[in-house]
Amino acid sequence: MKGGDKMDRRGKITLIAVFLVIAILAVGFAIANPGVGVKKACMDGSDNDGDGYIDWPDDSGCANKQDDSELNLNVECDDGSDNDGDNAIDYNDAGCSGPTDNDETNCGDRVCEGGEVCDVCVDDCGVCNTCSDTDGGIYSLVFGTTSGYYLDVWYSHDDYCVDSSNLNEYYCSGDYEYGQQIFCGNDTYGSPYCSGGDVYIDFIDYLCSSGECDSTTAQELLEECDYGCTSGECDSIPDSCDDTDGGFVLTLQGTVSGYSGGSPYNYTDYCVNNSTAVHEYYCSGASVYGFPAGCVGNITTQCLNGACV
Repeated sequence: MKGGDKMDRRGKITLIAVFLVIAILAVGFAIANPGVGVKKACMDGSDNDGDGYIDWPDDSGCANKQDDSELNLNVECDDGSDNDGDNAIDYNDAGCSGPTDNDETNCGDRVCEGGEVCDVCVDDCGVCNTCSDTDGGIYSLVFGTTSGYYLDVWYSHDDYCVDSSNLNEYYCSGDYEYGQQIFCGNDTYGSPYCSGGDVYIDFIDYLCSSGECDSTTAQELLEECDYGCTSGECDSIPDSCDDTDGGFVLTLQGTVSGYSGGSPYNYTDYCVNNSTAVHEYYCSGASVYGFPAGCVGNITTQCLNGACV
């Protein structure tokens, strides 16, 4: 082998060795500094979040070129999360109209998801529970009907009589319907009162009729009054007085009779004080009076059979 060839061979080997050393150093530097030479997500020319927009300023998730994420964590359709739980993320979710849409829910997909509620998305979440009552609550004396939705099913219930004495009353508490049985009441009598000069009393019959508690009143004659009626009671027979001898007459035996305080009486003149006087009864108006009077005078001297003779 010539001397020149040996030199060329050695030079090539040395050059190869130098390149190997440089390559090893470059790899080691790259491992130690992985970010060197790698472009940020917002300037790498790729649609990293799959929303159809690339890099800054087209992708709304990029704050600037140095932003290393094209996602916008403040917007549901660009935050990289399945916000409504339907296994579709961001722009792949049918609820997203674009990367700036802040609601992944999709009303109309028959799935009640995410922020969807009954009063906003009936198609997915159904009709909200509701209740209305035509009689306004628990009013047993008024017929009522409750109606509304429960678990997406329409209902309508009328108050009804369980039997002749009990009512089933429907009512609302919030958005829900309830029912309870109500006893319409015990039959009873009212207080006595006057009508046409006699005493009457009302019999009150409580009953359930046509889906409501009701009552009927029947007048009953309690007592016929001969002398009129006052404050629910018959008046007593009025006071009276009648005297057979015509008054305060000592020479005739008389009898007074009549009523006093509703009770009858009958009194006859009689002799007193060893027949020297007569106990004389007489009338003064409707009242009876009586006291002993002596038998004295030109003619009368004594009492005999209740009279001075």
